[in-house]
Formats: sequence, structure tokens, C-alpha cells
Amino acid sequence: MTSAESKQLRRQLYNERQSSRQLEAENQHQRSILFSKKLSFLWRFCNKSTLQCLRCPPDWTEHATRCFFMSKEAKKWEDARRQCHEFGADLAVVLNAEDQAFLTNMTFQFRQQHPQENFHSAWIGLRDMVREGTFSWINGNRIQSDVAYWKILEPNNAMASWDKDRAGQDCVAIVPPIQIGQDQWLNSWDDIVCGGERHYLCETMALSLS
Repeated sequence: MTSAESKQLRRQLYNERQSSRQLEAENQHQRSILFSKKLSFLWRFCNKSTLQCLRCPPDWTEHATRCFFMSKEAKKWEDARRQCHEFGADLAVVLNAEDQAFLTNMTFQFRQQHPQENFHSAWIGLRDMVREGTFSWINGNRIQSDVAYWKILEPNNAMASWDKDRAGQDCVAIVPPIQIGQDQWLNSWDDIVCGGERHYLCETMALSLS
């Protein structure tokens, strides 16, 4: 090998090493971004070992480009919403009959799978705190006449015997039906005292992988 060839080979090797170092630095930078607090919410959707990501976090269920979570514990309505916020989510909103069927079925399945639980219902993001009888979703929208699923004789704003503040029933929960598919099974909403503890349904947008 001539001196010129040797010199050229050393230069190429040097350049490759420099490119390798630069690529490694870029990879480290990308990893630091991925592990930063600003994007930490993304890791709820991903396996940190394989870096494979799903559209919904573990224990959440996808429906209509959204992810839904059924809590295993009961909380007051405000505390439930606060917990949803900690998940990067909010209490569930019913947009149509498909949402109502999906969420009602979630409560039904939970009760079936946890017979030992004292499970009554699950909070959703609906209440009439501002004006009695005027129910609004947490997104600011009011109930649409064709998307309302009250149980028979509900809402009734009944006063619970333990409600010393006489606050009335201003928050809404889904009460699971006895059977899925029976007559009126979708009519599962009940207005309940917000200070009572219920399970809750959270929702967030599904991760776009495209």
C-alpha cells in the first residue's frame, strides 16, 4: 500500500469515527428528549425496553380514537376528576349512542368481574353545578336532546339523608344495567350527590402512530 493510499484510508477511518460519534450524540439527544418531563406522558403508551408504543396506555381501552379507563377505586366527583387530570385525561364525555353503549358496557363488565366490590356506579364528566337542571359536560357543551340517557325518573335531585349541606344531586354517574341488550339498557345515567364516592371513567385521546 502506498503512502498516499494509507493516508487516504486513515482519513476515511477518521471521518467514519467522527460520523459515528456525531450519530451517537444525536441519539443521546433524542433519548434525553424522550425521557424529558415534557414528553413523559408519551411513555404511558410505550414499553420502555422495546420502545414499542400502543395507541392507549396499559389498562386503558380504545374506542373511537379515544382511550378510556375504569377506576378500581371510588372517589368523590372532584377527586375523581383530579385523578383523571393526573393521568393526562379527564372524566369521560358521551358524544353519541356508541359512546354510551361502550361506557355502559364498561361498568357492566367491571361489576361482573368484581363481584366482591361494593360497586354502584361510575362518574362521568356531566353535572349541573351552575344551574339546577341545566346539565353540562366538562367540555362546556350542554346535553343534546338526542344524546341523553337518563334512568327512569332521573334526574330527580333527591336529597341524601347523609347530605348535611343539602347540596342535592349535581353530578352524574353511569349505573350498570342488570343485563346488556335488554330494553332501555342504555338509559343508565343517574344524578348523584357529588360528595359521594363512586368509581369513575376517564378518557384521553388515543396516540396517533401514523
